[in-house]
Amino acid sequence: MAKKVNNRNSSIAYQMNFRPSEDVKRGDKKGSKPLPDPPSISHVLLLMVVHMCRRVLFIDPNIKVGIYILIVFFGSILGDVLPIPRTYFSKKDNLFNVYFVKLSWGWTMSLVGSFVYLTSSVYCCGEVAKIRRHFLRLVLATCMWLFWTNSFVYVEDTYGYCGKVTIRSGKKQCLAKGSTWHSFSISGHVFILIYCTLIIMEEAKALIGWEAISDHLRNEDHNRAKNKSIEDLSTPLELLTPVQLELLRQKYEKFTPYVRVCFIGMTILSIVWDVMLISTTIYFHSTPEKFVASVIAVLIWFFTYRFLYTNRILNMCLPGEGVVRYMNPIQPLQPSLTRRASFTAKSNELKVPTFMGMPIGMLSKNQITSQDESSPSQSKSGVLVPSSPLSKSLDRLDR
Repeated sequence: MAKKVNNRNSSIAYQMNFRPSEDVKRGDKKGSKPLPDPPSISHVLLLMVVHMCRRVLFIDPNIKVGIYILIVFFGSILGDVLPIPRTYFSKKDNLFNVYFVKLSWGWTMSLVGSFVYLTSSVYCCGEVAKIRRHFLRLVLATCMWLFWTNSFVYVEDTYGYCGKVTIRSGKKQCLAKGSTWHSFSISGHVFILIYCTLIIMEEAKALIGWEAISDHLRNEDHNRAKNKSIEDLSTPLELLTPVQLELLRQKYEKFTPYVRVCFIGMTILSIVWDVMLISTTIYFHSTPEKFVASVIAVLIWFFTYRFLYTNRILNMCLPGEGVVRYMNPIQPLQPSLTRRASFTAKSNELKVPTFMGMPIGMLSKNQITSQDESSPSQSKSGVLVPSSPLSKSLDRLDR
């Protein structure tokens, strides 16, 4: 008898200390999932920089629009009323104004266009027709920029007058003769700076959920290697063909470093545009001219990104929409935190004092029964509420 007990104990100890051989792959064990490779230090540092850039570009555009309107309105009034000292930014020939603001559309389209091409090539799996759909947004934005900037120049040249009454000619002749041209000059700088920043913020949303694509690829490879059924597949890549999946993997690994660089460049550019907007608001143009320009920029942004692209008019689409549904382009940037079941419980639920998870004191069976009836296993909100452990212990005592 003692020998049998010893043999049993030894077999249990052997099973507890058993370790699979090294030739057994981790993916072959039932229920296991593949793990990502350990990241390098440079990769972690780059992700930290990208995370800080996200804090800048992933502000809700609706909030940013309100901030811009307030800055332009009150900043213009303060610039007209208060004797603000002159600085380097008050000069029209400063470095940022000459090489950045005057070429702001070129800088913006270069970085944003590269970002749109790289990201759309990944989540569209290289399909040229769908990539072109995303470039239609930039083409329309360029048309808007050309139309409104030329309209501002037309209004200034047409509805103005020369400082000298004797000179009855256009703006160029008036300025050539040393006089001053008086007109309503809508601020093109305020318009272009606000519009460029809003475009950068909207197009940058394609990076939401970008890092999760590698996890989706790894899990999808694991699922297909196990030959799981369609019901068991739980990745956004389940409907992709093997060719599309391979294209997605190749382009994601190839373009992701450049996507991050473009994203960092867009962040730096948006910060420069904000600084130049403040300096333009304080030192140049009048309050009505700057306020009208800011309102026009906001209205164009709202018409395109909140109406035209959201409703899929003219075959337009939002950033991030493609073959791979790795993110929801219209989801809020700051998702609401899910409340715990303890906060969603009913207010009339019976409270039982506990210590280390065990109830203190005894309650009557009727109270426990009323508590279980008042909190069913599944509430109307869909939150699962387990049955009371105290009621189970009382049931065992009654038996």
